[in-house]
Amino acid sequence: MMKKKSMAFALYGALMCLQTSDAATLSWWDISPQEIRSRINQRIMEIEAPTPTVFSVADHHVSRDNRTTPIRVYTPVKGDNFPVILLVHGGAWVAGSLDTHDNLARYLSSETKAIVVSVGYLNAPEGKFPLPLEQCYDTLIWIIEHGPEISADTTKIAVIGDSAGGNMTAALCLMNRDRSGPTINLQVLINPAPDLTCNGTILRQNDSLDMLRWQANQYLSDPNDVNNPYVSPLVASDLTNLPSAVIILAEQDDLREAGQKYGDRLQEAGISTYIYCQQGVNHLAGHGAKASSYAHESLDVTVEQIRKAFSVTKTD
Repeated sequence: MMKKKSMAFALYGALMCLQTSDAATLSWWDISPQEIRSRINQRIMEIEAPTPTVFSVADHHVSRDNRTTPIRVYTPVKGDNFPVILLVHGGAWVAGSLDTHDNLARYLSSETKAIVVSVGYLNAPEGKFPLPLEQCYDTLIWIIEHGPEISADTTKIAVIGDSAGGNMTAALCLMNRDRSGPTINLQVLINPAPDLTCNGTILRQNDSLDMLRWQANQYLSDPNDVNNPYVSPLVASDLTNLPSAVIILAEQDDLREAGQKYGDRLQEAGISTYIYCQQGVNHLAGHGAKASSYAHESLDVTVEQIRKAFSVTKTD
């Protein structure tokens, strides 16, 4: 039987294995993170997909604790009192932006009839942990403080992230719980990377974890932070009192096992968790960001679960 392609090839194709004129293979370690960012973002933007229609799109800035974060707010239709989704984009921590995930934000807003607030956290390595995660928390607080201004019902909040954004979404829910923050009704993790421990090192090694090590190396200033639950939610000792979860997996994704383990641990902790695995596909990556037909099965399941979560107003 032919061995499945590794996530390195399926994620971004040629970006993971660049060829020089002498046919030598270059890994991510041989290229600057800024060049990786440029190429990933370009490849995402080149994916063809229809642009969902929403009523309005507006750019804002969140200023809190001497940090400023660009955000983009999507309103589905004319009206008021909409549920709200905080979107944390993926892109291996070094890439992804408000623009690369614009189509996904539009899709989610259009299909769920919710306000979507997309957060433009600072990419690594310029943005090192915990800064990007704090920017996501800042945005969550901004939503609560400015809910009426953006026509949002802040009693109905979902947080959703893909890949690296799935990691940060899980971490944000842990951080929000620990800080006794606002009520989050649902966390949605699409192809998440919940474990950056990488067998105890983030130094270069030629194995299947090497690409994830590179990403951790860009995201972290202190290698010991791989054991911080806000970096590797899978190692958290306590997963109780977290929002209900939806975890979307892909059958051929190298991140599938870790995502499944995180879902299992949530269930063991008493958290209502729905796990769905799309068969025959690899890491959704850019196709999820553009809401292309390749990712629609998983995204349709995501939308269904968000609608269910928003159909019942939580009461104490």
